[in-house]
Amino acid sequence: MINISSDAAINAHSGWGAYGASKAALRHLTAIWAEETGAEGVDFLSIDPGDMDTPLHALALPDADPSTLKRPEDSAAQIVEAMRRVLSARAGRLVGVRP
Repeated sequence: MINISSDAAINAHSGWGAYGASKAALRHLTAIWAEETGAEGVDFLSIDPGDMDTPLHALALPDADPSTLKRPEDSAAQIVEAMRRVLSARAGRLVGVRP
């Protein structure tokens, strides 16, 4: 199971109450599920893509320098690569997956 988290799961930003709380809950739930199912061979991964140059980030941190932020498409590529690494390591135990 792969969940997409956020820095908002750890860092509080004004106006991000529901978003931050939901990401914190998802991150914690991922950790709980990993503890509960580890003996059964089920893996859980929570990925935090980092600060991205998005409208939501600009609203929360208007003074942030956009040149220091990831582009969403670059972040998406990094997430896909992380997922590939995890799946590749587990390939022998996955059902219905073709290389």
